[in-house]
Amino acid sequence: MRFEGGCARPAGPRRSSSSWRGRLHRGRRLRASARGRPRRGPRAAAHREHHRRERSVDARVPRRARARRGRIREGELSATKQVVVVGGGFAGLHLVRRLERRLQPGEAAVTLVDRQNYHLFTPLLYQVCTGELPPHAVAYPLRDATAPAGYHFLQTEVTAIDLEHRRVGTADGELPYDHLVIAVGSVTNDFGIAGVRENALPVKWLSDAETLKRHVLDIFESAATETDVARRREALTFIIVGAGPVGVELASSLRDLMDHTLRKIYPSIDFYDVAIHLIEGTDRVLPAMHPKLSAIAMRRLDQQRVRVLLNTLVSRIGPGVVHTKDGAQLRARTIVWSGGVKVNPLVVAIDLPKSKDGRIVVDDRFRASGRDDVLVLGDAAYFGKGLPQLAQVAVLEAPAAARNLVALVRGEPTEPFVYHRKGDLVALGRTQAGAEFAKLGGFVIGGLPAWTVWRVNYLMQLLGVRNRGTLLVEWILSFFAGRLVANTP
Repeated sequence: MRFEGGCARPAGPRRSSSSWRGRLHRGRRLRASARGRPRRGPRAAAHREHHRRERSVDARVPRRARARRGRIREGELSATKQVVVVGGGFAGLHLVRRLERRLQPGEAAVTLVDRQNYHLFTPLLYQVCTGELPPHAVAYPLRDATAPAGYHFLQTEVTAIDLEHRRVGTADGELPYDHLVIAVGSVTNDFGIAGVRENALPVKWLSDAETLKRHVLDIFESAATETDVARRREALTFIIVGAGPVGVELASSLRDLMDHTLRKIYPSIDFYDVAIHLIEGTDRVLPAMHPKLSAIAMRRLDQQRVRVLLNTLVSRIGPGVVHTKDGAQLRARTIVWSGGVKVNPLVVAIDLPKSKDGRIVVDDRFRASGRDDVLVLGDAAYFGKGLPQLAQVAVLEAPAAARNLVALVRGEPTEPFVYHRKGDLVALGRTQAGAEFAKLGGFVIGGLPAWTVWRVNYLMQLLGVRNRGTLLVEWILSFFAGRLVANTP
């Protein structure tokens, strides 16, 4: 008998196919067993220790960062340009996130510097003040943005910027740079009014919101046992100076806190004794927004029994009293300052051409004085006209600034930035808001539809799955089960 191909079968007993398959499997097991035996000797022990350390280090580094780290090692590190981004606010954070998508591995070493290790979502800060959200809902860890990209984050205070020697001075030393991005944001503006810092509560940072919330709850605890009517009414009077978005949203949310949560747990307090005053120096609330939004806000504040004082200028603030320029005195145990913002002192100290309000003059490519090594955006930048110092503007600037920064790193042409305003949103308490759509010719809506747009918009803008999940859950709980009123430290 012949096999196919014409080869004769050798003489002798024919072996079954199972026998040679068994030998093959036994051979594989033996080779696998040999590979699995630990090698002996000092060189083998050192080899095992090296691989153990490599695995432990890699386990702590995100996958994308490990891949980036490996690729960078293959390049010429001496040619890597140093990019330092000062400020982890809306402008700085969104720029860094865009750089991750555009920069090739090894093109630049990016360092983000901020005094906090989190990004604060300031549009929702007033909800922390009034117990609608916990603090961690509006705090996004900055390392969640830098670590996956293989970038560096440094938590420290920036003290100076040396343009001549290209160095950023910090509380922990100096950082050299080839390209610098200044995105430090703004600070509270007291307009030089005496007593603001000493006697008014600001609403700018996360610690401010927590302080204000504790203060409000302490006020109600003391008012619940106060027997003197006049003293109780003074304690339950709240004054908010500044009727911009922060002041209006805070006043409306504060009234909601009282009507829907505190009223239920403080039965001894007559809530008709509670008074909220909102002071504004111009002739309407929300003076920087569409007039129709101002009208919607005024109607809503009137419904919520918030007393609005327009064309009222504050001359000074004393302990428990606000003095106006027309000679009036308003007494309250709680005075909140939301009068606006001004340029960061760090920006003022930089030797670059400035606008009248202290912002750094830049061209339409974000370059300061035409310098390719310094880009400025956000609240610190002046484009020949002052754009609003709002989160919306900073977020819109970040992608264009990132494109130009990458172009400068590569020595390519940059592109001009054109600001296209989207519109405005303002929350006005429970199921109420106002919304203006600039792309629809300034179309304005109010009520529940605007409130829905407002909620969806901010839910999508918030970064981080954990933050979004917390936001959604806390909004639902606050609406149906009341707000967070535990006076925790």
